[in-house]
Amino acid sequence: MKKTFIAFMMPFLACAAGFAQEEDLSASVTPQDSESTYWTDPSVGNKRLLNKSKFRDNWFIGLQAGALYTWGTNTSDAGVFDQIRPGGAISLGKWLAPAGGFRIQGFYGNHVGQAGNSKSYHWDAAGVALDGLFNFTNIFCGYRESRTFNLIGILGAGYEHTGNYSKRAWNDGLYTLKSNDLLSIRLGLMANFRISTAWDFNVELNNSWLDDSFDGIDGKGSNNRWDGHANLLLGFTYRFKNHDGSHQFTYATRDMSKYDALNNEINRLREANKHAVKPVTKVETEVVTTNRVRTFISFANGSSAIDKLQEVNVYTAAESMKGYTDRDLYITSKEAVKDTDLFMERAQSIRNVLANTYNIPAGRIFIEKNSAVIDSLNPQKTCVIVYINE
Repeated sequence: MKKTFIAFMMPFLACAAGFAQEEDLSASVTPQDSESTYWTDPSVGNKRLLNKSKFRDNWFIGLQAGALYTWGTNTSDAGVFDQIRPGGAISLGKWLAPAGGFRIQGFYGNHVGQAGNSKSYHWDAAGVALDGLFNFTNIFCGYRESRTFNLIGILGAGYEHTGNYSKRAWNDGLYTLKSNDLLSIRLGLMANFRISTAWDFNVELNNSWLDDSFDGIDGKGSNNRWDGHANLLLGFTYRFKNHDGSHQFTYATRDMSKYDALNNEINRLREANKHAVKPVTKVETEVVTTNRVRTFISFANGSSAIDKLQEVNVYTAAESMKGYTDRDLYITSKEAVKDTDLFMERAQSIRNVLANTYNIPAGRIFIEKNSAVIDSLNPQKTCVIVYINE
């Protein structure tokens, strides 16, 4: 049985190694896209962030058919092909993350056993199992939206009902025709091949361990503790559509083209300022020069999300920080803060956009709810101040 199991496993392992090598080579190539870029998380090495999923996302259904190899009492003397019978399964599951998920699988198969006199007999078994799914390819090679191959580990437990044993002309006291309800332990691998945005073709090899009574022997005179069956199943999986129209996990992207209008407007104002007639002003008082830049950002009532109309103010603050290594940015409130938690959420939203979108170093961004602290700074200190309108 061990040799047979190893023989079944070899194609999966060889295939996995080949595809893993292919992904390693391609992983060094960074896609260039002038229209959009990916959101990244600086706290984890600027890894790409996945779009948020809802409960209805990343569900799938699968249908499989194939062959079952039944092993148990007296089967070690039988030929391999004498123990093979047909079987099938249907599955419903969900991927919780690119690395793992679960499925509920219902299955049916016809099994064959060997009596002590080398005569074969048959019975039916149907059941249901809850399996944990572990995507080894994504775990060890990283997630890629366009990957065409995934090697998935299967670990689960289930229930099987046996019955409909074939009639036999012999009876030596070791066999029973009674149906059984048994628990099983399952372990296996599945090779998943992507054939379209929604469909996969899969080849699955798993093994189920059950009680010694699975083959109808009541245990008298039997020295083996386990019976079971190895399943080789081929089938198709359909991935249901997610709330955003995709059929899988996707990386979060930001469309930089929306900033083109803001850049054009800023350039227009700069050009207009060049040709504007400068008023002649006679200064009779001492003026303390400063390079401070002030901008204001408003939020909807009770919200910490930055409105699209306010993005130009964030952009102005970010542009004012670029090119200066000694300039700090302060986020504060023009008036006394009424809701501290809401103020901090709004300030953190601004800070995240500055750091993640415009690459402003987080160590140069300070949040201060007390505006008096900002007013007390040296007037000659060069800085950028972002005021949150309460």
